[in-house]
Amino acid sequence: MLIILMVSLAYYAFTLTAGPSPVMMFYAAVLGTFFGADQTLGWQVVGITAAAGLFTSSLLLLPLIFAPYLPERRAVALAQNAVAVYQNRPDADAETRRSDRNDAYQAVNSAWLTLRSAWPAGRGRRHRELAAELMQVNRSLAATILGRLGTDAVIRPLTPDTPLLLGRPSWRFLIGHALRGNSVEWFTSWRMALAAGTAGTVSQLLGIGHPYWAILTATVVINQWMDRVAATRRAAHRTVGTLLGVGVVWAVSALHPSAWWSVAVVLVCMVGQYFALAMNYAFALLFITPMALLAVEASGTGGTVASLTFDRFTDTLIGAVTAVAVTWGTSWFFPRRLVGSQSARTAEAVAALQAVNRAEEQFGAEDRRARVELQYELTHHLSVLDRAVRDDPRLADLADEEHRLADEGYAALGRAWQARSMSVGEHSSAVCPGSR
Repeated sequence: MLIILMVSLAYYAFTLTAGPSPVMMFYAAVLGTFFGADQTLGWQVVGITAAAGLFTSSLLLLPLIFAPYLPERRAVALAQNAVAVYQNRPDADAETRRSDRNDAYQAVNSAWLTLRSAWPAGRGRRHRELAAELMQVNRSLAATILGRLGTDAVIRPLTPDTPLLLGRPSWRFLIGHALRGNSVEWFTSWRMALAAGTAGTVSQLLGIGHPYWAILTATVVINQWMDRVAATRRAAHRTVGTLLGVGVVWAVSALHPSAWWSVAVVLVCMVGQYFALAMNYAFALLFITPMALLAVEASGTGGTVASLTFDRFTDTLIGAVTAVAVTWGTSWFFPRRLVGSQSARTAEAVAALQAVNRAEEQFGAEDRRARVELQYELTHHLSVLDRAVRDDPRLADLADEEHRLADEGYAALGRAWQARSMSVGEHSSAVCPGSR
């Protein structure tokens, strides 16, 4: 439980864009604790994993040889497109305008994160050109925000000494954000640890083999904060898909394939899961389950087919039931607290940037820090609200107030780009309906 809590908390604290979830990181750690009883097998696993990691990393780096700035170019292009969508739909309804604005700022922020993460390519001329291009996109977005506020959109001109924006908050800020008692990061992490620890304990008490499969199922179902209905549906898909996948394993095993044929089937399943996952999660388990079980069987360390399939299905059922129980047991109390905590942090960040704007300290160190932190809070703000309402529809009455706070925040971000003479006396609390 402690491993899962620490790894998942660190993952959610420092991963600012879409990632693969922390499941595989702590699954490897948990799996290692069970294999630790056999040091020979444990070192074999370490060696195989290291070799596979080096090989796949080399393959992933190959495209950068032929297109070294492809991730940065793609990120800047996505930001341009998102801003253009927002600018080209001024007459849309209020909800659409708000959604377009949020998407535009998120795309721009993601592009800054990508550019700032491109070490050591950040020293190249092409990287500086992309950064300047993104700066213009950011300025254009700010001008649109100010125009829809009914403000003279006089944007600070760029000069050779204009500092580039920082896309990532400091590590101290991120850790402090995650360690709050009512943060989404902490909530997701301790729920995951609770579900995994309970599932693993139940599996061991019942004498089921491979209890780490129960741990994996529990964490896969609950590794994100999703509403109770969605979590229950995911658990059902996992269970049904595993049962069907067990049938596939029996069918393949009945043919008595050699170890190399088993490896071939595993590779086919590995590719097939990626195509199936986009269609249906339960259908993807038709590939995932045989891939896992046949790989263990081919290694000659997992036992008979009968014992493997029994353990796999039983542990999956234990993990799924545990995850659903934890989800329903905690979703009655915490969504409102999460919204309130995030709202308070967003309000503090808005006030901090407004103070910088009034003091005419735009583009100084304090302004850059305040903008980065406010953008981070705004990205979380509406996401927390949306997920909380899906989990507890009674919280829908908070939407208007939270949207007004978001409007103030994005208005403050726009005003941070104003020329110095235009920022005096402006107060971002006066948000007109058109900005929402």
